[in-house]
Amino acid sequence: MNALRAFAAGIAPEHVPALVAGVLYPVGLVAARRLAARTRAARTGLSGDAGPAAVATAPASLAVRLAAVLLGTSAAVHLALPLGHHDDARTTVAFLASGVAYGLLAYRAGRGRRWRLPAALLVLATLVAYLVVLGTGGEEPDQVGLATALAELVVLGLCLVPDPESTRRGRAVRGLGAAGFAALVVVFGATTWVQSFAAHAATGTVAGTDGHDHGHAARAQAGVVMAPVGTGHPTPAQQRAAAELAARTRAGLARFTDIRAALADGYRPTLSRTGLDVHLENKAYGRDRRVLDPEHPEVLMYAIADGRATLLSAVYQLPDATRAAPTPGGPLTRWHSHNVCLTPLPPGISVVDSYGGCPTLSVTITSAPMMHVWVVDDPGGPFADSAPERWTRPFNLAHGVDFHW
Repeated sequence: MNALRAFAAGIAPEHVPALVAGVLYPVGLVAARRLAARTRAARTGLSGDAGPAAVATAPASLAVRLAAVLLGTSAAVHLALPLGHHDDARTTVAFLASGVAYGLLAYRAGRGRRWRLPAALLVLATLVAYLVVLGTGGEEPDQVGLATALAELVVLGLCLVPDPESTRRGRAVRGLGAAGFAALVVVFGATTWVQSFAAHAATGTVAGTDGHDHGHAARAQAGVVMAPVGTGHPTPAQQRAAAELAARTRAGLARFTDIRAALADGYRPTLSRTGLDVHLENKAYGRDRRVLDPEHPEVLMYAIADGRATLLSAVYQLPDATRAAPTPGGPLTRWHSHNVCLTPLPPGISVVDSYGGCPTLSVTITSAPMMHVWVVDDPGGPFADSAPERWTRPFNLAHGVDFHW
């Protein structure tokens, strides 16, 4: 279940139908081939794939068979995208047209017909279109989009680096094809990385409950997985909705200003009991399936240090990573997850390193999506992911209530 949550945390909800289609296609292909082989065997009295028909339609090489499967998988993904995207008619037609084109090329490759040149042109057009969408803020890279792009890059590599027996100038052609493919991979990977990093930059401002504007920066720190969301500036309606959520959260959490009230209501520390970002979880509220409920937030965050405790924020949390997160404030109300490492060695848990890896003999798990809504004047605004210690500690000393465990 943790592995499923870890994978699902980076998937845009609108891409779930495409993911399902992409996974089911190779499974269905294997099942269909086995059924066809059994039917043929029953008719001819032969077993397996033997027979003139099978030999006549067998792909020329393992590389071509791989290309056929990947082209078919990409076709299934593109044909299923309109089921979740609900875009305008032009985008829907583009998805369907590319899906049909990938399907036809998969069929041609599977039948041993010419496919490389049209497949290379289609893949290039698809990848360029994907980069344009990322660059214009239409969406952010997620696991489905990147996995599909990776499959299409492999197809492109198979197009540019043909089989040795397919050309007399094999060595020169393969060398140029390999160099061109490597350059394309570098350009595409670097561009996607830049777009993903830029998507985590500041996307606008929202008026705080004190009447001032706060800049909001959604940072992608080590161990933090930002949920995909549009990267454009928030609309006036989204700014109003974000400000309303912040105000309702501040009002709903007023009764928990004294940490003893939160403890009496069933909140308990999740990990540490002291520090400047102590999380108190209410398991009953986490199971009630209510989302963005200021009266019943799943987690509260306190600064508990120097003999004082200050309520800092609500931490709204989804029950699991497979549920779509509401974003009333658009890019302002952005959810995130945490990648953590579980290890048998002390202390048993840690965050991933700056490269997203875990220590040896440990496993990575991803928390359910969460979103902070601050009830104090955090320097980063009401939806910041964190606050600097140099601000939190003196604020706690000045405003916290006396408290000791």
